[in-house]
Amino acid sequence: MSLDELIYLAVLFSSILIGFFFKRTGPREKQLGSTGLGLLVTLATCNIHILHSLITILGTWIILKTAKRYCPSLTLFWTFSYLFFFRMVTYFGLPAHTPFANAVQLLLTLKLVSVASDIQEFRQVKKQEVTSFSKSPLTGLISSEPSMWELLCYSYCYIGIMTGPFYRYRTYQDWLNQIDSLTIPSWEPFLLRLKMAPVYGIFFLLVSYLFPLEYVKSEEFEERAFLFRLFYMMPVFFVFRMRFYVAWIFAECSCIAAGFGAYPKEAKSRSGGGPTVDYSPAERAADESSEVVQYDYETIKNIDCYNTDFCVKVKHGMRYWNMSVQWWLAQYIYRNAPVKSFIFK
Repeated sequence: MSLDELIYLAVLFSSILIGFFFKRTGPREKQLGSTGLGLLVTLATCNIHILHSLITILGTWIILKTAKRYCPSLTLFWTFSYLFFFRMVTYFGLPAHTPFANAVQLLLTLKLVSVASDIQEFRQVKKQEVTSFSKSPLTGLISSEPSMWELLCYSYCYIGIMTGPFYRYRTYQDWLNQIDSLTIPSWEPFLLRLKMAPVYGIFFLLVSYLFPLEYVKSEEFEERAFLFRLFYMMPVFFVFRMRFYVAWIFAECSCIAAGFGAYPKEAKSRSGGGPTVDYSPAERAADESSEVVQYDYETIKNIDCYNTDFCVKVKHGMRYWNMSVQWWLAQYIYRNAPVKSFIFK
């Protein structure tokens, strides 16, 4: 394993362990602690390149406050334009960024585009409430517009800061304001999700040892027969999948340990998006005579390993791979595409 991979694993293991502590804290401790830890991880792995993420957040904040009508479109343009610049920094004489800074920037781009759309929807709903004198459904709606400080906290929350899964600002808000979080199960879903990770890890180590990626770059490999080189692609891609399986399972486990993304099953949550129907956690928690609430972690589920490997159609495989980002693409890109036939149904 490379040094970068070992650092990723160390960050993920630390996130899992600290998650059980955050589950027992209140909203203020969660907000300050998760932000401080996220900033510490970002500084330690990105160094001076943390400035890129700070500039992106500041630019988005200016857009949210000055261009209220078109803030989702302008935020999308700004964040992806800066991401393009970020990938080309060496052409402008700036130092090359670390792989960790690249991961942070990618996840930050998804978050900021999402929060801009959520704020726009929140403003529209509030405007309709004023004109119609009626309350609108709150499913998926943020409870309030984030301040600059709250946007920073959401952006630098340690959960998924380099590996994902992507989650909306509403999911982050709900985690901070969880009611009686100690009643939300963690150990059982944590162990259930973790059980296959050692298997994937062993496969990764074994196949990467037998078929090292470095061999592809050697002169000897170029002299091998075409069929051998074609065959060699299969174990290399297998190692690639096992690496992501382990990383994403650990990332999901860090969420589960903290109770992050836990919703009642009645909310019918989707990966990335969160609840799809209204639910009343406050009323259920206050009613001692009510049945025990059943929770799931579908909101932060990012990979379905079995269906990814054994699905029949390519588009189905895409749905089971990096699921939270697939939801983001469907929600903020495909749905707004000028040619609707490009949308994967």
